[in-house]
Amino acid sequence: MTAPAAVSAPRSEGSVAAKGAVFIGFAKLYFMLSGFVQQVLLTRFVGAAEFGAFGVVNNVISIVNNTVVQATIQAVSKYTAEDDARAGAVQRAGVRMQAVLGTALAMAIFFGAPLIAKFEEAPRYTSYFRIAAAIPFLYSLYAVFVGSANGLRRFRTQAGFDVGFSTSKTILLLGLALLWKVTGAFVGFAAAAAIILVVASRVMALPAGDQRFPMRRLSAYMSAVVAYGLLLNVALNYDQPLLHHFAGKVAGPAVAAVAAGHYQALRTLALLPYQALIVVTFVIFPLVSRSTFAEDREATRVYVTQTLRYALLLVALMGIVLAARPAALLAIIYKPAYGEGAAAMPVLVAGECCLALLGVVCAILNAAGRTRATVSIVALTVAVGAGAAAVLVPHARVGAPMLRAAATATALGMASGFVVSIVYVRARLGGSPPAATVGRVAAGVAAGLLVAHLMPGHGKIAGLAAILVAAAAYLVVLVAAGELGPADRAKLARILRR
Repeated sequence: MTAPAAVSAPRSEGSVAAKGAVFIGFAKLYFMLSGFVQQVLLTRFVGAAEFGAFGVVNNVISIVNNTVVQATIQAVSKYTAEDDARAGAVQRAGVRMQAVLGTALAMAIFFGAPLIAKFEEAPRYTSYFRIAAAIPFLYSLYAVFVGSANGLRRFRTQAGFDVGFSTSKTILLLGLALLWKVTGAFVGFAAAAAIILVVASRVMALPAGDQRFPMRRLSAYMSAVVAYGLLLNVALNYDQPLLHHFAGKVAGPAVAAVAAGHYQALRTLALLPYQALIVVTFVIFPLVSRSTFAEDREATRVYVTQTLRYALLLVALMGIVLAARPAALLAIIYKPAYGEGAAAMPVLVAGECCLALLGVVCAILNAAGRTRATVSIVALTVAVGAGAAAVLVPHARVGAPMLRAAATATALGMASGFVVSIVYVRARLGGSPPAATVGRVAAGVAAGLLVAHLMPGHGKIAGLAAILVAAAAYLVVLVAAGELGPADRAKLARILRR
């Protein structure tokens, strides 16, 4: 392949990627904000112990839900993007496969609910797990239709699904939580999943035609992605249920539920960078899939380098906002009791920022077909984090020290996985965040945190002002150092005009 052809892919696909970033970016921002609203308002509707119970069950179910959704979307999108003509056949194979998988997952959770609740030292959670068992079945089927939309580059349709589901989930989860507390929250969650499945199956129903796509091929690829996704979501969600488990053994289920509620409040904020970068994985996946399928190494390198550069710039900005004045931020958003986790907040934010970037790198590697590598990298992340948690958390006092221990263990695992992923993607695909960008971002983060530390006052207003000044200092450093220049502003303007 000639050099001009090698560099043409980023240009020819640029308009699609830009529009996809706008549509899915808005939808993911809406999804992130609505999820944030759900968690924050739920702390007002139920007590800390009930919020902790909801968090434990929701995090365990999220391991299954997120694994199924991510793996299904990537598998269906990959084979759809490689050849649009077979989109209907791929979708039909996906529906058959997910009907079986979804049923198996729902039954496993329903009948295994007593065992999970026993591990959490909270038998009363059994009924919550059984209600939530319906959600993975519904998600399994829904994800097939989202994968079809993503593979066909119908980003506007995909964004519409996200917005519609987020809206219905917020209304139903919170509305029913007002009536029946934790039970009502999970009934509302399941109802919202059923509604979006019906909508997506009608909007994205594709004619299969005479072409057939072997379900075995789809399931073979997905099995490796499932292994990666499962480990990634364990890394994303294990810390709060594990904290509940250890706290329950040390101080009993009542104290454990409160501690879990306080930690869940921290996670709600710390996970915002991860949720924000999900948009990057949806946009980059079909583009890298096409470039690697065509063996276009230069196009792949450009996609990887630019994606990781912008991801790093964004995640660092969000990290500063969340970690600059944690006590003030928690006081603004939650009831006073949740301020117990202020000391753990910066540590957990740093870890979740690493996980956000790790998720982007792994999506790139999956799109390139290197699924074994992603499984190994995330397995390392889980092993380091879980091992650290087993050492640190049980020996910490219940309260702020235990929250800080859990955050530290989580951050150690996520940082380890991210460093290894960057080394691997550079060696295999040739792209990585530019060294100059890494240095400038580090300088900007240091400047922002230093400014926030030096500013006087510790109340809500003073804290909010310090957060804004810290973010501004970060951006000033980037502009002054030449990291954000006219080319970036021109690119942003072009995207907004589309």
